[in-house]
Amino acid sequence: MAVLLALCVGTLATASGRPADDVGSRVDTYLDRVADEQSIPGMAVAVIDGEAPPVHHFRGYDGEGRAVDARTPFLIGSVAKSMTAAIVAKQVRAGLLRWSDRVGDHLPWSAAADATTEQLLTHTAGFTASDGLAVSERFDNSAGAIDRAARDLHRSGRPGVYRYSDANYLMLGALIEKVTGRPYADVLRSDLLDPLGMAHTSAASADVRDLPAGHRFWWGQPVRYDPGFDESGAPYGYIASTIEDMVVYAQAQMGRAPDVLDATMLADLHRPRVRSGDDRYGFGWRVADSDGRRVVHHTGATPGYFAHVMLRSDGNGVVVLANAYSEARAPALAAVAGDLLAITDGQRREPGSGDAALGLLPWALAAAVGIGLLATVLAWRRVRRRGIRIACAVASLGVVAAVVMGPWLLGASARQLWIWAPDAAVGLVATAVSWAALAATLVGRRRPGWITWQWVRVRPRAAARD
Repeated sequence: MAVLLALCVGTLATASGRPADDVGSRVDTYLDRVADEQSIPGMAVAVIDGEAPPVHHFRGYDGEGRAVDARTPFLIGSVAKSMTAAIVAKQVRAGLLRWSDRVGDHLPWSAAADATTEQLLTHTAGFTASDGLAVSERFDNSAGAIDRAARDLHRSGRPGVYRYSDANYLMLGALIEKVTGRPYADVLRSDLLDPLGMAHTSAASADVRDLPAGHRFWWGQPVRYDPGFDESGAPYGYIASTIEDMVVYAQAQMGRAPDVLDATMLADLHRPRVRSGDDRYGFGWRVADSDGRRVVHHTGATPGYFAHVMLRSDGNGVVVLANAYSEARAPALAAVAGDLLAITDGQRREPGSGDAALGLLPWALAAAVGIGLLATVLAWRRVRRRGIRIACAVASLGVVAAVVMGPWLLGASARQLWIWAPDAAVGLVATAVSWAALAATLVGRRRPGWITWQWVRVRPRAAARD
């Protein structure tokens, strides 16, 4: 038996030409650096290596202070789009839908009535990112939430052009409910989750009451954020799952559950159809090539959570779940899955960095507030010439206008900014207030000491009349 054990250990160590624990230790070192450098409170990661059992790596704590483990729930963000696409594929298989069906054939009230099911799946139905953001994070968990959100959609783009938008998959959720006559969460459960044995995954608020708080960032520090669940957003982002369940799902997408997702269905889902920047988009998946191997992947983010599933045609894959998110950290988080695949191939990888400009934005706004307040004090005490005061007041109002109009010009509302970047939202408001105060001071101030002098000069005369 000792000889047999030695042979097994030796096989594991040399099967890839390097010690098995060497890969694990380098993955651990890499994840430690990511969690530390990006201030991520908790992570759950799984590395899938062919037919071998997946290897899990856990870091930190959930939003309630409990150690992250295989059953810790996370929101999976836009990875949910791949689940919605799989459900649509099943309705096509059942004859309830066709890829070429016009949305208006089933939902005549739709803002994209002229678009096809395939265009919704490939983000070419004419919806823009702003269209989707306008109805996101409603936190509506009552019956009919998806239908209500879909009816509130407006389309501001042109059909036939790729524009990534949650609105497309929200509309697909409403379409699924229409053709099946059942709530989206029930269809997800019966058609995908139960057949795969994903007992700890759900799109129904009643099933995710144990979802821990996620984290947003305030000036670089993760802060607990718990706004609740949002059933109206399930088709495009609000599905809760665990690393244990997401590994099962990833393996099914790799062809290991043919009774649930067969080869023909997977070919439909994974076939690249439209160009989407550096890669192409299929049905709920991004598709790229790496060293001659096809890579199918999708990231996902909700306020407080991040997820990424990356699957390679050689049978290797990675699932990443994290309980913190900001746009400034998105590049670093999105690089993790690819880096881990490279590490399993024997390569060395350094953790990626975040978006420096977005990371500095809250600090820059804080500095702008300080400058505005200091300038207000100086204007009150020292600025005397009327021409200088007027010129400075106009410049101050220009700063206020830039701060107020900036997010709108970029397609973000004040509400969206508050949800996704609260420190920047507070900084923008404080900056606008401080520079508006400066403008008011410059316009309203006559000269230093005027109010005090008028009070001193007038008050004794009034006393004498008394």
